Amino acid sequence: MYIIGIDGGGTGTVGILTTETGRCLAQVQSGPSNYHVVGAAKTQTVLKSVVEALCEKAGIPSTIAIHFCLGMAGLGRAEDRKIIGRICDELGIGENRILTHDAHIALVGGTEKQHGVIVISGTGAIVYGINTDGKEARASGWGYLLGDEGSGYDIAIKGLRAVARAADGRGRPTELTNRILSTLELNAPGDLIRWVHAASRDAIAQLSKVVFDAARTRDMVAEKIIDVAAAELVCAASSVIEQLEFGASFDIVLSGGNLIHQPVFADKLRRQFAGIAPEASVLLPRHDPAYGAVLVAQAKL
Repeated sequence: MYIIGIDGGGTGTVGILTTETGRCLAQVQSGPSNYHVVGAAKTQTVLKSVVEALCEKAGIPSTIAIHFCLGMAGLGRAEDRKIIGRICDELGIGENRILTHDAHIALVGGTEKQHGVIVISGTGAIVYGINTDGKEARASGWGYLLGDEGSGYDIAIKGLRAVARAADGRGRPTELTNRILSTLELNAPGDLIRWVHAASRDAIAQLSKVVFDAARTRDMVAEKIIDVAAAELVCAASSVIEQLEFGASFDIVLSGGNLIHQPVFADKLRRQFAGIAPEASVLLPRHDPAYGAVLVAQAKL
């Protein structure tokens, strides 16, 4: 018996094929497969190629019975599951399949458990949790227009606004002005207007690195932005923890580029969690989300 776990993202797709005990036999990467980003036809093409490539690398026929778990943004919603379910039917993945959302497989991969809490801060942000009774809760993840506080986009846009405020004299002078202009190869703060209207959400979010760099040099404006971002993530996590009423110790996994690659940022969250959830173990992910999908499927065997 074999298991395929797939992390289907808006920027790339990772697939893993394992034995029923979780021993990895093959792993492949491909292009984006989130149909909200690339459309249903492209999603089907990518998923088909990933499954075929995994089976070929592992040396097993693609027609063999395989337990399948796909994690993808939006699959917590019934309509999205219906669309992806239809794609799976057309690919011949009709039985033994689990369709779930990306935060779920990231949590299970991160903790190696079927329960706990995950705090994700990447381009966007979300907190998701599930307790030992199977009750789920989530907070944040409303998208960059309505929320995603503590995300890379949120940190970056606040950095850009700080530059605008400093240029007007409405805000404190900040090192962010020179750092952001230099990064974007612009001459003056006013040039940001044209740049920001042409930039993608991801391109804006990349500027969060500049804010983190400025905070490390003790720029007070940048430090405040990072402190507020950490507090927002902890606030969202506190809501999830309260809803799930964990009766014993549990894990909080810190995920997403901002928490994995910015240790000072992760440490801010750890210190705050020590005060509000001392029974929790705060950790970085043990496995990637695609292997989390394998573990989700494995638990259903």
